Amino acid sequence: MTPLPPETARFRRLNPSAWLVWTASAAGAVLLIRNPWYLIALGGVALVVARRLTGEPPGRGTLYLVGGIILTSTVINLLFSRAGDTVLLQLPIPWLGGPYTLEAMLFGLSAGIQVATLLLVMGVFARALTAADLLRRTPRGLYTVGVASTLGLSFAPHARQAFLDLREAQQLRGLSPGTWRETPRLLTPLVVVALERAMAQAEALAARGWADGAPSGHRRWEAALAWAAIGASVLLCAAAPDRAALAAVLATVAVGAHWVARRRGETLTRYRPDPWGARDTFVAGLAAGAISVVIVLASQNLGSLGYYPYPTAYLPSIAAGPLAAIGCLAAPAAVIGS
Repeated sequence: MTPLPPETARFRRLNPSAWLVWTASAAGAVLLIRNPWYLIALGGVALVVARRLTGEPPGRGTLYLVGGIILTSTVINLLFSRAGDTVLLQLPIPWLGGPYTLEAMLFGLSAGIQVATLLLVMGVFARALTAADLLRRTPRGLYTVGVASTLGLSFAPHARQAFLDLREAQQLRGLSPGTWRETPRLLTPLVVVALERAMAQAEALAARGWADGAPSGHRRWEAALAWAAIGASVLLCAAAPDRAALAAVLATVAVGAHWVARRRGETLTRYRPDPWGARDTFVAGLAAGAISVVIVLASQNLGSLGYYPYPTAYLPSIAAGPLAAIGCLAAPAAVIGS
């Protein structure tokens, strides 16, 4: 994640922990909702919050990405899912034949909207928080993993910025970066810049003694067993959803064991805490309330939250409760920058 520009830092006046609560609540709501009307509303909320956060409207790249995801999902599901009663087209070709149904197209459309909405929410997350904000909130037992994750999250933005700088330098020299012949001239310095940045980061980590904090001896085995238990819990939850409670208990025990293994011998200094104000409480409280409402509605009965257009296509319904919960997630737009 790239550092916030000065204008964004001026607009962002929320505690990073409040942004984490908002992001977790909004992303959880996206994953629990399949109704395209609610997803569109939630995507609109994410765009409004991003606009208020940065002071700029969404760029063409964002709109192209969202449109491409929705179109790709719709086309793929239309081509490969032949279920449904409403036949739009039927070809006599053996390997392309079969009914192309309206239900398959609507199901792919709703899936694409869900993925696009999740990306819009994570886009706000990437703009509101920096890698340092995430690292400061990493538990001491997982500090090593947090540093590695921070480096991984910062790779793509820095590579993109280096690509833009190199392309601008080529344009100043009169070169046309849009042709295939100029691709080697662009990729070669990009690889060199990436290697130099990796070496600089490795030297900085070594100078700060980060490598000396790696677990050794029995602590290494404890950490390895803890990560194996975490992986086993994830696989158990994916293979047997009815054993989700057992997987959650296993993951909790594994995380606790790993925290204990990593905490032994740790001598890390503490960060100065960020101030928490009334605005942070307002945003975090509304976000927690919104996801609580969505969870209750999803656990009792999907109702209008779900959308499954098979076997006959229909328009999803709209209720006031989910819309009110989604509206609560627009709280950051009302407090940041004011």
